[in-house]
Amino acid sequence: MKKIFNFALYDFANSAFTTIIITFIFSTYFAKQIAPTPILGQSYWGWTIGITGILVALIGPFIGSFADKKNCVVLFIRLFTVFCIFFTSLLWFAKPSENYLFFTLIIVAIANLFYELSLIFYNSILKNVSKDSDLGKSSGFGFGLGYVGGILILIICIKVFIDNNVLPFGLSKENAENIRATSIVVSLWYLIFSIPFLLSLKKEIRNKVEETSNSLTKIKNLVWNNGLNNLGKFLFARMLYADGLNAIIVMGGIFAVGVYNLEIKDLLVLSVLMNITAFIGAIFGGYANDKFTSKNVIIFSLIGLIISAGIILLVKTKLFFFIFASINGFFIGPIQSASRVFITKSIDLNNQAVGFGLFALSGKLTSFIGPLLVATVTFITNSQRIGFSSAIVLLLLGLIVLLSVKKI
Repeated sequence: MKKIFNFALYDFANSAFTTIIITFIFSTYFAKQIAPTPILGQSYWGWTIGITGILVALIGPFIGSFADKKNCVVLFIRLFTVFCIFFTSLLWFAKPSENYLFFTLIIVAIANLFYELSLIFYNSILKNVSKDSDLGKSSGFGFGLGYVGGILILIICIKVFIDNNVLPFGLSKENAENIRATSIVVSLWYLIFSIPFLLSLKKEIRNKVEETSNSLTKIKNLVWNNGLNNLGKFLFARMLYADGLNAIIVMGGIFAVGVYNLEIKDLLVLSVLMNITAFIGAIFGGYANDKFTSKNVIIFSLIGLIISAGIILLVKTKLFFFIFASINGFFIGPIQSASRVFITKSIDLNNQAVGFGLFALSGKLTSFIGPLLVATVTFITNSQRIGFSSAIVLLLLGLIVLLSVKKI
C-alpha cells in the first residue's frame, strides 16, 4: 500500500504543473496580459504545446528503450522531474508585456517537454508497485489523487496570491507579481510532494536484460506483425483520442475565459467542480477497469466525453457550461487511467519504459494536431466555439478505431 501511495503522491505533486501552468492560471495570464489578444494567445499557446508534443513523440520510444536496456529508469525520472521544476520557476520572470511573449513560450515549452518525458518513466513503474489484479485501482488512485492535488494547489494560488488584497512575501499586483509567483509555488509543491516517490524508486529497479536487437527493431516488433498488432491498433486509437483530449485540457481554460468571460473566481469554481468529478470518475473507473477491462471503460468514457463536450459548444449560459463541464470532467479520469493500464498489461516488465515511450509517441506524435487544429480553426473563423469543436472530431475517430482492438 505504501508503494501505491508514494506512486500516487507523485501524481499529486505534478498535477500542480498542468493545473496552474498549462491549463488555468498561467495560460490565461499569458493570453490576457502577455499576448496581443486572447485569440492570438490561444493560438500561440496551442502551437507551443504542439511543438513540445512532437519532440516527445520523436525521442520518447528511443529514450524508453535505452532506459530499459541500461537500467536507468530511476535516473531519468529524477532528472526530468528536477529539470521541469527548475524551468517552471523561471516563469517568475514572465512579465505582463508583449516583450516577454517569446521568453514565456520558450520556457513553457522546455518545462512541458521535461514534464512529459518524466511521465514516460513514471507510468512504467506502475507494474512494479501494484499487483496485476489491482492495476486498475492503483492507476485510478494515482489519477484521483492527482485531481485532488490540482484542486488544492488552485485554491491556494487563487486565494493567497490572486483573490487577496494583502499579498504575502511583500508581493504586489503591479507587473502581475502575484500571478507570476504562482510559478514558484508550483515548483515548490512539485518538489516537496514528489520526494517520497523519487526516494523510494531505488527499491523499484528492474532486472537488466540482454538486448539482441537494436532499439528501432525492438520498437517495431512491439507494434507490428505483418500489420498492426493489437497493441499497435490500440496505440493508433489512443493517438486520435489523446489528440482530442489534449486539446480540451490545454485549451480549456482559455476557451472558458474567451467564450464565457469567466473571472478568476469563476475559474476556481470550474476547476474545483471538474477536479472533483474527475476524481470520482478516476476512482470508479479504476474499479470498473479491473472488472470490465480497460477497453470497455475507455469506450464508455469516450462516448460520455463526446456527448458532454458537444453540449458545451451549444450552451449559452455560465450555469449550463459549468454543469456540462463538470460532467465532462467525470469521463477524463477513466480514459487516462484505463489507457495506462492497457499498456501495462500488454507489455512485460522489462519493456515497460519502451512501452510507455510508445505510449507517449501515440499521445504526442500528432498531439500538435489537437491544439494546432483548435488554434488554427479559431484563428481562421475568429470563433473559439468553432475552433474548439475540432477536438470532438478527434475523440470520435479514436472511438471508431478502438472498437477493433481486442480486450485485455
